[in-house]
This record gives sequence, structure tokens and C-alpha cells, in this order.
Amino acid sequence: MSQTRSRRYGHVHGINEINVMPLVDLLLQLFIAVIIFFPCVEYGMNINLPKGATDTIKREQTRTLSVDKAGKFYINDVPKTLPELRKDLAALSSHNPPITILVKADEVNNYGRVMELLTQLHAAKITRIALLTQEDTPTKVARR
Repeated sequence: MSQTRSRRYGHVHGINEINVMPLVDLLLQLFIAVIIFFPCVEYGMNINLPKGATDTIKREQTRTLSVDKAGKFYINDVPKTLPELRKDLAALSSHNPPITILVKADEVNNYGRVMELLTQLHAAKITRIALLTQEDTPTKVARR
């Protein structure tokens, strides 16, 4: 019986190499699909946010904390040194109802100066903080 088998199949050689082209083709197809699919997911997602009412903040419950171009601190436009700022923030943290701090910083300030201000707010245990920005209005293009 072994003779008929060897005659039927002849001499069987072992596989000495692996054809990787189908694998490369599959990986390229997956890569192209990912390149096309991810931008669609990132930009094409429509999210309906829940609706809700926000509490209006009364003027007497807010303080504006500012950092100017030179890096100087102000509370409601009154200049403060760092020790004065710490003392005033400690006093503000004990108010009932809690005070909301509106933080304004000039855009030319470095990140470290603004982080120093936020660190002082954290040290005073003030948790109601809002970072103020200016609304970005698109420039109009003149038509010819």
C-alpha cells in the first residue's frame, strides 16, 4: 500500500518558503479602509446634547481675577501682589454662597503664569472657576 501511495503522489517536498503577498494585500486593504473610515467617524458624528437650565450667577457672587501682559495679578481690577492674592483668595473661599472666580488672562502670557494663578485658587480651595475667552469672530472676505 505504501508503494501505491508513493507512486500516486510522487516525491513530496517540504514547504521551504511562505507566500506573504496575500497577507500584504490584506493589510493594505485594511490600512486604506482605516484611512477612509476614521475621518468620517471623527467629523461626521452628530451629537444631540441634553438641554438644561443653568443658574444665573449674581454679580455679587463673582470676582474677576486677571493677569495682564506683564504677569501682574488683579482682583476686580485692583492690583495684588502674590501674598495679597493668597490672603484675599483665602477670605473669598469662606463666603456663603460660594464665590465664582472668573479668570481672565492676556493671550501673550505664558502658560506658567496662568498655572500659578490656578494653583493659588486650588490652594485656597476655590472650586467654582470659569476661564473667560473672547468670542472668535470670523473675518469677512471682501468680494470683488
